[in-house]
Amino acid sequence: MSAPTTDHSPVSAAPARTAPGFLPEIQALRTVAVLLVVVYHLWPGYLPGGYIGVDVFFVISGYLITAHIVREVVDKRSFTLTGFYVRRIRRLLPAALVVLAVVGVATLLWAPQTLWNDTGKQIVASAFYVENWALVANSVDYLGASVESSPVQHFWSLSVEEQFYLFWPILIAAAWLLIARGRAASARTRLGLTLAGIAVASLVFSVIATYSDQPSAYFNTFTRMWEFAVGGVLAVFAARLSLRPWQSIAATWAGLVAILVSAVVYTSGSLFPGWIALLPVVGTAVVIAAGHADGRLSLAPVMRSRPVQFVGAISYSVYLWHWPLIVLLPIILERALDTPFRIALLFGSLLVGWLSKKYIEDPFRSGTIGWGSGTATPNPTVRPRLVFAMAAVGMVVVASIGAAQWAQSEARIAQSESALRAVTDPAALPCFGAAAAVPGSGCAPATTSEGVLPDPIIARDDGAADGCQQSTGSTEVLVCSFGSKAPGALRIAVAGDSHAGQWVGALKTLAIDSGWHLDTYLRSGCGLAKLPDSAVGGAQRCATWNDKALRAIVAEQYDAVIVSTRSSVVGGGAKSESQQAADASAMVGAWTEIQASGARVIAIHDIPQPANGGVYDAPTCVMENPDPAPCATSMSSSIVADPQVAAARELGSVEVIDLAPYFCVDDSCPAVLGSVLVYGDGNHMTALFAQTLTPYLGAELAPALGIEPAEASSLS
Repeated sequence: MSAPTTDHSPVSAAPARTAPGFLPEIQALRTVAVLLVVVYHLWPGYLPGGYIGVDVFFVISGYLITAHIVREVVDKRSFTLTGFYVRRIRRLLPAALVVLAVVGVATLLWAPQTLWNDTGKQIVASAFYVENWALVANSVDYLGASVESSPVQHFWSLSVEEQFYLFWPILIAAAWLLIARGRAASARTRLGLTLAGIAVASLVFSVIATYSDQPSAYFNTFTRMWEFAVGGVLAVFAARLSLRPWQSIAATWAGLVAILVSAVVYTSGSLFPGWIALLPVVGTAVVIAAGHADGRLSLAPVMRSRPVQFVGAISYSVYLWHWPLIVLLPIILERALDTPFRIALLFGSLLVGWLSKKYIEDPFRSGTIGWGSGTATPNPTVRPRLVFAMAAVGMVVVASIGAAQWAQSEARIAQSESALRAVTDPAALPCFGAAAAVPGSGCAPATTSEGVLPDPIIARDDGAADGCQQSTGSTEVLVCSFGSKAPGALRIAVAGDSHAGQWVGALKTLAIDSGWHLDTYLRSGCGLAKLPDSAVGGAQRCATWNDKALRAIVAEQYDAVIVSTRSSVVGGGAKSESQQAADASAMVGAWTEIQASGARVIAIHDIPQPANGGVYDAPTCVMENPDPAPCATSMSSSIVADPQVAAARELGSVEVIDLAPYFCVDDSCPAVLGSVLVYGDGNHMTALFAQTLTPYLGAELAPALGIEPAEASSLS
């Protein structure tokens, strides 16, 4: 997003787009954009598409920056890259670096070490404005972000914007040198058409990239460039626009409705950015083009109102501070994000944003670093070399804070991974992991978090899918094979989402020890089901993957297919009865096709989940409590209705295996069992705990597979 303008020129009621002085519609759009983002982060269920506020900022930036460059390159012929970059640095870097430094220090002082690694790495990336590419490299799903997200993850959009600022003026200046022949009007037209061509090329790339890998496309600079370019095209042709007052008023309403509809209708499952980003992007461009004409039903008085203009003016700082406050304050204050706290965070973000603008943004922008009451006009006496030097030093210092945090975390991670590798046969150790929950075992309950394996700092990475789980952005079927390749070996497949994937470690051990052949068909957030082709967004990608996976499974003619899927909603809790019924019906459709191929279908009941009982981050809870008892949840709250049970009941020929008794003791489901950390987050078990379940899973699978227990597992 762009920094707010503070030029308080007289307001004109005319809708014409001339020199970009004080434009109340720009500040109004900034207000809409930042409130959409903040409300989305606080109440995603009520405004599921609020993330499109970032796209509104992109269009605004493209318009203002292009208008400024064109004015200096084409009209005044006084443009210099040095001057442009100096202005950008003074407007944007000081507040951003202060936020990163505060987050770095606050994380070290108050946040659990489970947050240190990601936060440290992302502070380094954000300090150099490559956070978006760091998130692409780490396969982060922004629209699936949770309370475990880094407090600086929102810097991805600032990184995209700074990258735009880096090359856009060079591109426009170079294009103008090539096309500035003949009349100025025709040359300007050619420049506008050049920018339009860039917009079209970027949009096409965005559509393709979003369809093939949506999580990565979300952060990709080149999938977003067309949004800036749309603003740029508008800036080039703005002077030619001439709207009657009623047309301006109607256009403003239409553009604003397009933005708000996007925010309400789009969800985390929408195929975004892609072509559907056209609605908020075009809507923003229409509002800018419409101007601020007065008249009946005009929104101009609202746009010019002090509250709207005030929020627009502080929108940059509000955006910078709101996400760190949402992530870190609940940790620092040890308070849940209930409704009163969320409301306080909303107004707190506005307050901190105002203070940041007044005491950080404005002084650095004006060159009056003494925090006086200087104007917001940059002081030309400040030498560019000094600005560049101060920016470089600031970026290095802030990056060093993140690097120190990252290095300290890496040292503990290395020790933790070494300790985990030392456990060679977890299922054979007495009172270790699931063995401690066996009735009559005599194993004492865990009373300390010290020495727990895996260390909570690596628990989220202790996944069992073994690199065999397809990401949410892809529809390609990824198959991994384990165990025997002998012609007569029992051939088994495991299929489903990450809740099926968490059983891969135990199933792989059983396959190797028992002479089976095991294939995996796994995809994040996508259980095996027969889904309608009419689905859209993430559901459409899941349906496509399911179609491919089912065809592959049926063609292989396995002896048995083991399925499992998440029973709870994202964030914890039971699904609605209608959703459970729909899920069960979709499962029946898939399972029927598998059975028709001659394979048995065996369902593993979903595990008890701490998030269902209110513990959303089990590793952090264990790390923060010397006695892990507060991290336990009741069995009745941890287990919710599993649609697989209803589907199995309908078919009557599907065995359901339930290993919940190995997670809970006397109606209490602890986060630590037999010195093993049970959960890697709020709804998945760690790979180590899954391995301790191997003999019990083997014993349950044996009758379902129609074989002797000894054949199922040599450990049972």
